Amino acid sequence: MAYEFSCVDAGAACRAHLKADTQEELVEKVADHLKKKHKVQHVTNTLANYAIKVAKER
Repeated sequence: MAYEFSCVDAGAACRAHLKADTQEELVEKVADHLKKKHKVQHVTNTLANYAIKVAKER
């Protein structure tokens, strides 16, 4: 099963669309994206859990 995350689905005006094979991999990709593109200093468990909740299973 694959997972997909889009910033738009999370309410952000960003066109990023990330894909991963596992939830853990997806959280890592989302965290990296948040740090590089959205200047988030620290990705909390709340943000990680939200990313998983918003992600779509494919």
